[in-house]
Amino acid sequence: MATGLNLRGRLKRHLKSTLDRLSGEHSEAAPETRHDYARPGEPNDDAEVVMARLNRPGSARAKRTDKPNKPGN
Repeated sequence: MATGLNLRGRLKRHLKSTLDRLSGEHSEAAPETRHDYARPGEPNDDAEVVMARLNRPGSARAKRTDKPNKPGN
């Protein structure tokens, strides 16, 4: 069996890479001063916020269940 192709090898390789990322060994030191993110433009307090409607497959079928599609009715 080739190494790295089985489940144990893949999990071990993934765990090692995750630990290397989180260990801090390759991280930079934190900067001395903090710079807040500045958004461009002027804030608009009168802006209207609209909730987005997601059209996902199957949602139309779920809404049409109130009308049964039986030939006897």
